[in-house]
Order: sequence, then C-alpha cells, then structure tokens
Amino acid sequence: MLTDFEALRAYLEARNTAVSSIRDVVETAQKIISGGELSKSEKRTADLLWHLGLVLKTPGGALTPTAQLRAVARGSLDSYSLIARRLARWTPMRILLRYLAAKGGAAGLDDVAEELGAEMKNVTGKYLPVLKLANPRLKAPVSKPFNPHVVEAVLFKLGAEVGLLTYDRAHKTASLTELAEEHMEQQGVEVVRTAPGSPIVLAAVAAAVASANKVHIISPWVDDKVAQALDPLLHGRRAVVISREPRDESHRRGLEILSKHGEVHCYRHLHTKLVVGISAVVTSANLVYTSMLRNIETGVFYQDAPPALRLHAEEILASARRCDQN
Repeated sequence: MLTDFEALRAYLEARNTAVSSIRDVVETAQKIISGGELSKSEKRTADLLWHLGLVLKTPGGALTPTAQLRAVARGSLDSYSLIARRLARWTPMRILLRYLAAKGGAAGLDDVAEELGAEMKNVTGKYLPVLKLANPRLKAPVSKPFNPHVVEAVLFKLGAEVGLLTYDRAHKTASLTELAEEHMEQQGVEVVRTAPGSPIVLAAVAAAVASANKVHIISPWVDDKVAQALDPLLHGRRAVVISREPRDESHRRGLEILSKHGEVHCYRHLHTKLVVGISAVVTSANLVYTSMLRNIETGVFYQDAPPALRLHAEEILASARRCDQN
C-alpha cells in the first residue's frame, strides 16, 4: 500500500512530532509570532508546522512565521479549515486517509497500527543505513508514525479536531468525513525540501536509488558518508555514476564505494543533480552530508520518472568519460 518514498517521508515528517491537540498548534503559533523561547514540546510542534508549510526555517534553525501561521494563531474557524487542508496533505495523515478509504471509510486503532505499522517497519528496515545518517540514535526498524501512541494521540486526535475524521474513543475507531474525502489526493509528483533536521531530499534520493535494477546517479559532488549509506541499497543493482573529478579524499572514497556497483564517469562541467530509476528526483542538493542534512535544498520527486529525464541522463552520460580516462 505504501511506496518506499511515502514511508520514508512519513517517518521523517513525524519523528519529532508529539502534538496532542489543536490547542498546542495554536499556542505554538502564537509563541513563534511573539518571538518567545519555545519549550521542548513546542519545538516538536514547530517541526510539524514546518512540514505543513506554515513556518519557515533558516539554516541556523531560526523560525519565521508565514501569513498563514498568523491566521492559525488567531484560532478562528477559518484557521481550522486551513489546518485541515494542510494536514490532509501531510504525508502521515495522507497515508491514513487513504488506508481508511481502502477499508470502506473506517478502521480501528489496532488495525492501523498492525497493518501500516508493519509496512513502516519493513521500509525503515530496508533503508536503515540511510535513516541512521539522519538519526544516528536509530538502532532498529520503527513503525512510527503508525505505532498506537502516534496514531491515537496525533493522527486520530488532530484529524478529528479539524474535521477530517470522526473518532469513537470508546471503541478506538476512526472514520473518514466528507471533508477528508474532498481533500484526498494521490500525488505522483511531489515537491521535496530539506532544512536542518528534516532531510526529505535524502529520503527521495534513497527511494529513487532503490527503485530499479539500473539507476543513474548524477551529482557533481559525492561524499563517503552519503555513498556509504546508499551502498546497501545498490546491492544487486547496476549503477551508472556521473560526477566531477574528485577534489578531496571524501569525494574520492565516495566514488570508490559507488564504483562497486557499476562504472563511474566524470564530466568536468557537470552541474545537474539527478537520480533516476523507475522513480526519480531532481534536486539542488549534491550527494554530500551537508547538502542532505544541513542546508536548505529543493527538489521534485517523480514516482514514475518521465521518459525525458531518462533521456537526459543518457545525454549527460554521453558527454562524460570514464574517470580513469580523463
């Protein structure tokens, strides 16, 4: 039911989330606008607000309110409608709404945790080296955000408070509302952005790398940390790697790691950052740790890569030479 990228994105968008009510959202919005110091729980709520596109984040981690956040801070009925629209597009909620629709419009907490939680464990296990790059404390596959606590305390509760769900607490079941059905959408093309602590572009790159038996990996700069994290995903696959000539030891080691899975080509004028298999991601981020985890970067993820992107990858390859022949 879940694609790899959806599951990875759902984990990364929810790993710091511990919201318990719409009141927390409103109060955190008010605190951000006033410039007050956020508590630990408010920082977690602020992370959700960033994923909802309601607050901006600088590379240093400073938060800037948007005009929409000011509407949320007022706590009006219109603000509930705004939050409902954004929540319906938030990856964990989007997955839950689609799951409920597939179940005839309603399901119990245990079913959600068992079925979606199992899918999350499968995907986070498969991509564990990549996720550990983003979160070194992660030691094993996880079911979050579809463990019982997050489903009940965040997804069911927030969804019910903004009108996307009806929640029967006695029986621990949730049902879709008409509002949720209006907002449900299947996204084949998604904007991916990253900021400190929210490495969504890294997830997109990993999902594209693992999407096909042959994958083009194109980036001017590659470092050994990112290459090492991608290495297990490339086992049994053929990689066509295109980069610039290595200019430091980390770049050289990164290309050496990737070379185990195919040929490495160099193109001195390369500027494109593209990974394309069955899925694809075009991004501003180089395949280096700072770009993936610390910078503000932008990309577009395609669940099904357009033929023009595959053609372009071949064009770039035709302009390159084997690195040892340059």
